[in-house]
Amino acid sequence: MGGEIGKDHFEEKDFKLFQQKLEQEMDFMRQLFAENRFDNETRKLGYELEICLVDKTGAPSSCNNKVLEKAHNDLFTFELATFNLEINGNAFVLTESVFSDIQQDLNNLFQMIEQATSGSECEPGLFGVLPSLKLEHLDHNTYMSDMYRYRLLDERLMEMRQRPIHLEIKGEDTLKIEKLDVMLEALSTSLQVHYQFPADEAVDSYHAALWSSMAAVAVSANSPLVLQKKCWQESRIAIFKQAVDTRSDQEVRDSIIPRVHFSKGYINSWQELFEDNDYYSPILPEVIDSEVEELHHFNLHNGTIWRWVRPILGLGVNGQYHLRLELRVIPSGPTLIDTMANIVFHVGLTEGLKLKPDELTQMPFEGLEQDFYQVARDGLSANVNWCNGKMGNMHDLLLKHIFPVAYAGLQQLNIESPEKWLSIIEERVKSGQTGAQWISLHWDKYQDEKALVKDYLVHARQNIPVHQWPKP
Repeated sequence: MGGEIGKDHFEEKDFKLFQQKLEQEMDFMRQLFAENRFDNETRKLGYELEICLVDKTGAPSSCNNKVLEKAHNDLFTFELATFNLEINGNAFVLTESVFSDIQQDLNNLFQMIEQATSGSECEPGLFGVLPSLKLEHLDHNTYMSDMYRYRLLDERLMEMRQRPIHLEIKGEDTLKIEKLDVMLEALSTSLQVHYQFPADEAVDSYHAALWSSMAAVAVSANSPLVLQKKCWQESRIAIFKQAVDTRSDQEVRDSIIPRVHFSKGYINSWQELFEDNDYYSPILPEVIDSEVEELHHFNLHNGTIWRWVRPILGLGVNGQYHLRLELRVIPSGPTLIDTMANIVFHVGLTEGLKLKPDELTQMPFEGLEQDFYQVARDGLSANVNWCNGKMGNMHDLLLKHIFPVAYAGLQQLNIESPEKWLSIIEERVKSGQTGAQWISLHWDKYQDEKALVKDYLVHARQNIPVHQWPKP
């Protein structure tokens, strides 16, 4: 979301020219698949981590511009709201030490953000939804980052919808909001994992990632409190689906699938996923003078279709095209060590599930999709069906059936000491104390969102896994 575009407005001619460029690049995409011109050897991992900025009282701090200026690093960028920013981590070839490499990279980059906030009135924190956010912080005139991209996204979204954005989440409490701008999306902060693999594994990787996303949401939930209402264990899933829904009333009545979705079903080729992009109108028709082979317009359009498991067709520095997944379901936080454990679990489980690919498409897709949202709502207590035919709550399924698969996946990748990471997730599940659970307990006891944020950050600064935090 954080990359800037070069124009402050678009006209009808921009949309027409963009569509022409997009169609040319779609034809080139089809040619790539027809000729199977994809990297079939490389495995790489990268990540993006969104950060909240809070002041000394625990309230959101509108200081991302100052922090980014002071940090002065191209790997840091704006997010939609002035109280957020994003780390775009380096990518690493997948070797036995890849997760240690990523951990070092993440620690170094986060330390740079801490240094950039040192001595100021703000500090960084990792939350799925910042508990101290209030409706006043979603005023786009005051809190939207000053970038063409966000203003145009805001204008285009409302133009396409022709109606207010309605957010409704029914959890322990019910949250209902209507807004005439895109700022509801600023409620959520997340981790995105980029995983490149050999092209021959693409279809199995996609199906495996759908299943592992459900488990990843259960173990990483960290977003239960939204505008002082107890919503879902991972409320980001509900927020984002509604906050950037571009559909008009008529399109809703026609059952047009929203731009934010889990998937539309199982596939036989990734070409099906990219062909599906034609289903959606361009939002940001930035036209540049580029060669068809660069796929600029193709990838810009693909980036405005917010699948929870997003397929990406990339062009590497070696001139080779590759296929990778952007795994988007995990929230930020609570700590850097929890973040690393979440990455390792998600990747390991995806790899482990690929060892039995026939199991991945046995359940009707509608059941998997329904269970994904059930897990976002109820977390570890959600009752679901797993791909191997087992049924039960996520807590038991994880301990009995899912963790062994994640271990097997990491062993398949020859990852050194996988138990270092997976033991954190396993103990988190055994204790039942996710970030969401800790936040909920604190809120139930004190009903003070700023004190909650301050207490949370005391533990997070020590980088102690959330399952080891003392109960509020």
